[in-house]
Amino acid sequence: MAALEEAFGDVVQRQITDDASFEKWKTSAARREIVAFVTRLNNSCVNKSNLRLDEAPPQVRKLMELLQNIAKGCDQYLPKPGEARRYGSPMFRDWHAWLVSSTPELVASLGADNAELSARLAASFGDRTRIDYGTGHECAFIVFLLGCFKLQLITDGDVDSGAVVCGAFAEYVRTCRVVQRCFGLEPAGSKGVWALDDYQLLPFLFGCSQLSDETHGFGDEDTGLLTVNASSLSGRSMFYECLAFVDESTGTTPLDVAAPILFNLTMQPWRVNARRLLRLFDEEVLGQKPVVQHMLFGELLRADWDVSEGPSEESERLARMKAVMEAANRKLGIGS
Repeated sequence: MAALEEAFGDVVQRQITDDASFEKWKTSAARREIVAFVTRLNNSCVNKSNLRLDEAPPQVRKLMELLQNIAKGCDQYLPKPGEARRYGSPMFRDWHAWLVSSTPELVASLGADNAELSARLAASFGDRTRIDYGTGHECAFIVFLLGCFKLQLITDGDVDSGAVVCGAFAEYVRTCRVVQRCFGLEPAGSKGVWALDDYQLLPFLFGCSQLSDETHGFGDEDTGLLTVNASSLSGRSMFYECLAFVDESTGTTPLDVAAPILFNLTMQPWRVNARRLLRLFDEEVLGQKPVVQHMLFGELLRADWDVSEGPSEESERLARMKAVMEAANRKLGIGS
């Protein structure tokens, strides 16, 4: 994140810095705005298939082409055979630096010159320091799309027709898969935290809505395996695309063991699944401090609480307690 903040620190900043600001965030207009936008996107894609590039309206097509160019950029920074690494490839840091430097030109291809929008796009593909990716980065892309809407780069028609979800967001997930596979990104947080997918949440939500009126129940409860070829159905829904990715990643392990919540979703009505996943997004992404403490605020998404008050009494009390504990540990010879 350091390179991103160095490049765009004058237009976006983190504002969820302690327990007090997190409590304010939980009831903020900014959080409600994100939930409302995700809900609108979810409603827009009910019973609609993924869009090919040639089917998308002009501005959504530009977004999809932008994302394809980001994916192609990985080819310039392929991991080196035998490179020293513990988890993800260090080449991701070079790729991420390229991404940060390229976003102004990429955003200009949409017809905008907006540094904050560039920062939000750069924040959507993982953390260069930890070499990981998680639902916080996915949420950053949602805020990027919200910014595009506010700047009138995409219209009400683009959003409500389902084109933004079925075209641009679906392409975003594909781009993330390219990046995740290329650099071996670690899942942010606990691996498999959703028992859905190590990285994504929203494509499952949108994918369930895409299938709202279709038959469910294609998991075999006796074997824990799928009774459909998810890859062959991936053009129909992001759910099938993600299901194919997880099925590929888990190998011979039965799906009900490798991803029990995901297996359960294959057996439940799609509309019920969508309601549950929307609630999961609100509570377990937007409602979790380890995720939202990395969120960036600026003109397009405002921290609508007073961030100029200085440290709260609670944060000062916690800081004093930490200092006392550290002093006691040093006296006992614990730690360095």
